Amino acid sequence: MHEGTDVFDKNKDLNVWTSIWIKPRETVRYALNHKTMKFAVILALITGVFDMLNGAVQNNLGDTMSITTIFVLAILLGPILGVIGWWIAAGIATIVGLWFGGTGTFTDLKMAFAISYIPIILGGVLWIPDVLILGEALFMENFDISVGSSIWLFISGFFSIVLGVWSFIITVKAIAEAHKFSAWRGLWTVLIPATLVILVLFIIFLPFFFLGF
Repeated sequence: MHEGTDVFDKNKDLNVWTSIWIKPRETVRYALNHKTMKFAVILALITGVFDMLNGAVQNNLGDTMSITTIFVLAILLGPILGVIGWWIAAGIATIVGLWFGGTGTFTDLKMAFAISYIPIILGGVLWIPDVLILGEALFMENFDISVGSSIWLFISGFFSIVLGVWSFIITVKAIAEAHKFSAWRGLWTVLIPATLVILVLFIIFLPFFFLGF
């Protein structure tokens, strides 16, 4: 028996920007019943910008380009990559979820993923103090910053980790609701493709690892 919110009141109004934090499944069901795909596309476009900025931090792009260039690229290319990644993720979750007995369509999963992006978008407010306090050092591997900046870097990193974990949980529940099955099946719907991707990458790069020796 699935754990979907079949008893959800379609006439009940929800603010998806706040309810997603504490009622992810109910929020996704509300979005499936009331939100348009245009709204979902906008969420994917915005998320793409933040994903690209996060990638720039992780890859230390500040060592090779200016902070202005990084933000321009994120604004121009991020939305495109965001939509592509959104479609791919929804497509994979649709197929894998069906293997577990899910009933969600590709459209359902696109909406579910888009709604699960809301915490990432709201968490983007951290970029304002990050840039103001850390500047270009935010995108560099080696940098010298003040004690105050170091404290903020720790605080920002802590909130980013918490937000990342909670976003993952919300994504799992969003997939589960779209497919109308348990959160455990939603978890496996996420983990199996991720594991396969890691395995394929391992097999591809393993020869290069040995050649390095």
